[in-house]
Amino acid sequence: MRILITVKPQMYREAIAISIYRDHPTAEILLAPPESLDGEMRRFRPQLIVCNDAEGVSPDTLAGAPHWVKVLYSDSMDVEVILDGRARTVRDMGVDGLLRVIDEVEDIISGGTTE
Repeated sequence: MRILITVKPQMYREAIAISIYRDHPTAEILLAPPESLDGEMRRFRPQLIVCNDAEGVSPDTLAGAPHWVKVLYSDSMDVEVILDGRARTVRDMGVDGLLRVIDEVEDIISGGTTE
């Protein structure tokens, strides 16, 4: 599974990557600054993107990425999870929640369902 992480700041990207790698050691993880999201999408072709938001991302890029976790900075760590075009908001998501989303994406990729 290919995962692109463009969360800002860099320390958050690195912490997220370490957490994912511990639970999914075979995942290919690419860390990149948010401004390089479009280019890295085309080059790396991730199956999941973890980012702050998709503001400024081209419509072609959005169409080419079926699975997203968008961190919505507020008083807590709320996220918007988008899997195959279906969106849901998760309040105050922690690492365990992110790892469950990755499991869902793996299930989708392997032909299972998220229901």
